[in-house]
Amino acid sequence: MEGNMKELVDVLIKVLDEEVVVYSKLLKNLDEKTQVLVDGDIKKLDEITKEEQSITETLVKLENLREKVLFNIAHKKEKSELDVSQILEFIEGQEKEILEEKRNKLVNILEKIKEKNVLNSRLIKDSLDYINLNIDLFTNRDSNLTYGKGKKNEQTASFFNKQA
Repeated sequence: MEGNMKELVDVLIKVLDEEVVVYSKLLKNLDEKTQVLVDGDIKKLDEITKEEQSITETLVKLENLREKVLFNIAHKKEKSELDVSQILEFIEGQEKEILEEKRNKLVNILEKIKEKNVLNSRLIKDSLDYINLNIDLFTNRDSNLTYGKGKKNEQTASFFNKQA
């Protein structure tokens, strides 16, 4: 592998390594978020969400850097674009082993993140369903209490605008 290409592959390996570290932080954050959702700790959820936004900003920068490196490697190979799997086809030796290991770690972490996001989304939906049920029970119970002697249902002002 020519010198400049080796340098680009080394940079790609470093970027993937950083992505593995940051995505691992995101996974840890999502694990904490799951517990906070179960506990119903809104204050802690807000803190975790802010931390998640910071992690996401870092990931966007790393993704952009990775795309630039991939573009440069593709340009050297006279291709319009290449992904990591395609690069693995033409490199050899230790770089290939390391790059493949980093790619596999990243894919594994991303799969875990996907699963955790599905779980957290389900927990959030369940919480919202529970809140809506309580609102419905509260507003229905309140309207039942307004029946007078003539069993007439009086219109009451609601705490919530149902059309909002």
